Amino acid sequence: MVVNRTHPLLLIACLIGTLLNFGCQTNMIYDDNEEIKNYVWDSKVKPSFTFEVKDTTVLYNIYINVRHVDYYQFNNIWLNVSATFPDGATQVNRVEIPLSDEQGKWHGEGLGDIWDYRHMIQQGAYFSKPGSYTFSLEHLMRKDPLPGIMSVGLRVENTGVGRK
Repeated sequence: MVVNRTHPLLLIACLIGTLLNFGCQTNMIYDDNEEIKNYVWDSKVKPSFTFEVKDTTVLYNIYINVRHVDYYQFNNIWLNVSATFPDGATQVNRVEIPLSDEQGKWHGEGLGDIWDYRHMIQQGAYFSKPGSYTFSLEHLMRKDPLPGIMSVGLRVENTGVGRK
């Protein structure tokens, strides 16, 4: 006679793993990236990202995603980040994204010669109107076209914290 018993520690480990997985889920409402052709970004190419905001009562965190190769020549990248609101109004902010520390060590996660970095550009942002928002990115680097950038993107997360 074979008795199939599952070890209690295995059940507990599975339960904890499942709970951690659900606990680590973010309230991401948008995350998209646009590939840069041949990894050479011309400043005339302005990737844009459109997303819907339904809840105007909470705060959001906004991130820029940058994927670059190891041979990228600079320790940062300067961008114009343009936001177009549902009413058509536009706001432009100049943003520096540091890609490495002072010793030249890349920020983010690397695999081989590819590096992914997510940089928060606004913490606790609020959207005053529901509707479609469009963000576009334009690089402002002196070297144009800019080699070594594989893709750029935008991520927006609902913080779950209400506006005051």
